[in-house]
Amino acid sequence: MLIGFDGELRPVNLTDGAVMGASARDAKVEGPGVAAEHARVSVRADGCYIEDLGSADGTFVDGVKARRIGLSHGDVVRLGSQLAIFAERDLSGYAGSVVRTGSLVHGPRQRKEWIDPILDLVKSGSCVCIEGNPGTGKRTMARIAAAVREAVGDVVTVDGRAEGKPQIPAGVRPMTWVVLDADRLPRPQQLEIAHAVGRTSGVTVIATVSQPLDRAVGDGKLAPWFASLFSGKRVAITPLEHRREDIPAIVRDIAERKGIALERITPEFLEAVVRSGWPGGVPHIETAITTAAEAAGPDGLLVVGAISSSLMRANRIKPSLPPATDPSLARARLEDALARANGSVASAARSLGMSRQAIYREAERLGLDIARRKFSRS
Repeated sequence: MLIGFDGELRPVNLTDGAVMGASARDAKVEGPGVAAEHARVSVRADGCYIEDLGSADGTFVDGVKARRIGLSHGDVVRLGSQLAIFAERDLSGYAGSVVRTGSLVHGPRQRKEWIDPILDLVKSGSCVCIEGNPGTGKRTMARIAAAVREAVGDVVTVDGRAEGKPQIPAGVRPMTWVVLDADRLPRPQQLEIAHAVGRTSGVTVIATVSQPLDRAVGDGKLAPWFASLFSGKRVAITPLEHRREDIPAIVRDIAERKGIALERITPEFLEAVVRSGWPGGVPHIETAITTAAEAAGPDGLLVVGAISSSLMRANRIKPSLPPATDPSLARARLEDALARANGSVASAARSLGMSRQAIYREAERLGLDIARRKFSRS
């Protein structure tokens, strides 16, 4: 999936032996530094590989310049100056434009996976709990969802991060409660909101938490009677490291707000930002970019060295099995994973990023009898 500052996500379909490049017939990829025939993709039983075909500017995978290297789902690939995300399956789900909804910058996958589900729940009058890491947009999403309910009646926002005791307006019977960082809200206020919801029919609560809802209850951060308002209706916002295709547009948004010319952001710098893990979310990226801009001076290019302390290796996104349309490759990869794990289903499941139950289901679909067959590495 080709990505860039313009926000357009362009899918490039690859098959075994496909050649990518500015003049390639299999997969045309254009851009500064992209050779006529830049790299070739190979699909093997143990995974996918990319091979540089002697290009002048090189082929990089997650920051490593290589002649031939394995690819995993979510890897950041750079051909010359052109950035891309390797998607092992469901490529069509990425295609489209990265856009802004309010102050939230997101691509089509985010719209499908959590934005629309949250809005649909709120439009139907259901309560919803929004889970997510810091800085990923859950508070912004809660406010966007609340705006859908403005015509129904009053909207009251209670912020669990506010200093001192959060104030709940006396005598107000809102039809929508927005409870930000509910897992930091004192229990008396949680109880007060739960009672207020019980007194009026048709009330919706939109809450955000920085950890899974059941964990917040188990840790004593949320009272069970408050958590019961959501009746299992919870939606998790995808962390930035799993939505790397959105990051160039997020960087552009930050640069425009900070008055940083896009010409100062080199492909190498953008690549480092896209492939890094950002536990602090968008504010973390904003701080890093501002720091690099200040270090470079008014017109200097932003360099990776200026933010090296901010860059964190993202968690490896485990590859998923190939699509059902290629059962022979799926079987070969499953057999290979089991052989590498000496027949241990648990170890094979970890290496493939699947649950043990999913391994058994996949084996049954592919006609592979795990219980009777012995797997070992030759």
